[in-house]
Amino acid sequence: MPDLTKLPLSITSFSDFAANSLIYVDKTDLVAKLACFRNPFFLSRPRRFGKSTLVSTFHELFSNGLDKFQGLKIVADNLWNDKTYNVIHIDFSQIKENTENRPFEAKFYLLLQSAFKAADLTTEENKDVIAAFSATIGKADNGTLVLLIDEYDAPLTAVMGDKKEFEARRALFSEFFSTIKAYAGKFRFIFITGVTRYSNTSIFSAFNNIEDISFNPTYGAIVGYTQEELEHYFKDYLENAVMELNEDLGEEKYTYGSLIEALKLNYDGYSFDRRCRHHVYNPWSILNFLKNPQEGFQAYWLETGGAKPSLLVNYL
Repeated sequence: MPDLTKLPLSITSFSDFAANSLIYVDKTDLVAKLACFRNPFFLSRPRRFGKSTLVSTFHELFSNGLDKFQGLKIVADNLWNDKTYNVIHIDFSQIKENTENRPFEAKFYLLLQSAFKAADLTTEENKDVIAAFSATIGKADNGTLVLLIDEYDAPLTAVMGDKKEFEARRALFSEFFSTIKAYAGKFRFIFITGVTRYSNTSIFSAFNNIEDISFNPTYGAIVGYTQEELEHYFKDYLENAVMELNEDLGEEKYTYGSLIEALKLNYDGYSFDRRCRHHVYNPWSILNFLKNPQEGFQAYWLETGGAKPSLLVNYL
């Protein structure tokens, strides 16, 4: 029986993959291809598709170099030759909910302080969030910083039903991204993720040099598992699933081939590039199935809220 503890369920940190020898689906060739550019990028994907793991991979690469990438494509194919940088990593999903005793801007400021501290940067006290960001970034030498923003839209989606709060957050975000553009020369690389792009709320309007790669065929499989990746990295787990399912059913219903077809029917079919060159499996569903194949083909992504179209629900 394969070691189920090696399945990276709920793990998003690249360093955790390396430290615990978890199964890491190697997309570092695409990571290197993207990281070679110096313009800002935006990637939209649904929740639980691997955005945070991708952001963490960029963080590790830019902050610590190739030490933890041994055996991966980026090293094996000699795809990377760059120095390290101060990495500012902000995860906005940490402050999406309203709290009675602390306004959003105060939580934003504390999150920014934490991100700066982790990047060995210090913020000046008694400043608002934009002033603190400007003052800190302004001190850096050109091209010495990397900015990674995960789930930028989480605080907006969370309050879509509250027009006043949404507008306050939108205005703050608009000013924040305008400031990023104003200091663009300070950054070696900027990468932003979210579930959607608020194109009509002026958040990105001032930040008009950002490149949206959400439907770029080159990066259509940068998150999610392709068919080839599924069968390469999880073959032992797939074979175990055949055995477990047949044992539970008391008959030889499944073969390796029929299991693959069943997985395609239940968890495949997602395509995120405009030419539909790549189809990917939802990682959350696949990993849960491989851990508990005797439970059958459950709707894991839907049941945990990952597939809930909260943006649409809140909007309606």
